[in-house]
Amino acid sequence: MEKILVADDNPQIRDLVKEILEGEGYTVVTAEHGLDAVEKIYKENPALCIIDYEMPHKKGFDVVREVRSHTAYIYMPIMIFTADAGKQTRMEGLGLDIDDYLNKPADAEEIVARVRLLLRRSKQKLDSNPLTRLPGNPSIQADIEDRITANRPFAMLYCDLNNFKAFNDKYGFEAGDRVLKKTADIIAEASKLGDNAFVGHIGGDDFVLTCDFDAADDIAKKIIELLDAAAPSFYDDTDRKQGFTLAKDRQGNAQKIPLLSIGIGIVHNTIRPITSYAMASAIAAEVKGFAKKQPGSNYIFDRREN
Repeated sequence: MEKILVADDNPQIRDLVKEILEGEGYTVVTAEHGLDAVEKIYKENPALCIIDYEMPHKKGFDVVREVRSHTAYIYMPIMIFTADAGKQTRMEGLGLDIDDYLNKPADAEEIVARVRLLLRRSKQKLDSNPLTRLPGNPSIQADIEDRITANRPFAMLYCDLNNFKAFNDKYGFEAGDRVLKKTADIIAEASKLGDNAFVGHIGGDDFVLTCDFDAADDIAKKIIELLDAAAPSFYDDTDRKQGFTLAKDRQGNAQKIPLLSIGIGIVHNTIRPITSYAMASAIAAEVKGFAKKQPGSNYIFDRREN
C-alpha cells in the first residue's frame, strides 16, 4: 500500500489519523512540526501528505510552498488539515495547488474516503517515476507535442549518464538510486535558467528537458557544470583520488572506468521542422549517442538540415 505523511503538532490527532490509515493498510509516516514535515517528505517520498494548517516552525502552507518549489514534488497530492477550511483559508492557499482540505474534527470514514479519492486521482493524472518523482513518458510526449503544435522555437535535451552501469555494479543499486535522484535535482535546477522549461524522466539514467530554444545552450552547460562538480562525491576516497574505478571486461581483463559524466543530445526545430514526438526522440537519441562517444561530459546540438 501507499505511504502517507501525517504532519500535526497535536499528538492525539496525529496518532488517531495514523491508526485509522494503518487500519486500512497504508504505511504512515508522522511529523511533529513543519520543519519535520519537510525533512520527512524529502526522505520518505510519500504518495500523499496530510498537513496541519497551524504548526510550529513552519505552518502548513509554508511547508507546501517549500516542497512545491521542487520539480519532483509538484504533482504530489497534498491535503490541508484545518479547523477552518472556509473561504479565507482557501484564498490564502490559492496558487499552492492544494488538492483538498479536511476539516477538524473528521471521522474515520471521511478521512479514508478522501485519501482514497486523492490517491486514485493522483494515479490517473501522474505517470511519475517512483524514484525521482519526475513526470514519465506520457507527460514528456504530451509536452513535446504541445510545443510542436505551438510552432515556436524549442529544444529537447536528451540527457544520459556515462559509466552509470559500472558505478552500479561496484557500489550497488542503493548508491545508484542516490545518483539518479541527484541527477534529477541537477537537471531540475538547471531548468530554472530558461522560461517554459519541463523536466521528465524516461527511465533508468535517461532524462529529458524541454525548453525554449534560446535557453538550451545555457541549460546544457549548467547541467554539465553541476554534474561534474557532484560526481566525485559519489565515490570512495580511493576512486575519487585516482579519478577512475577498476572493473573487469568479459575476458576478465582489468579496465579503468572514468568517473560519472553526462552526455546530452539536443534536437530543436530552428533548422528543420520537428513534426512528431517520435521524430524528436529518434533524433535526440542519435545525437546523444554522438555526445556519449566523447570523453567526459559533453553536449551536442543537431545541426543537420534533413
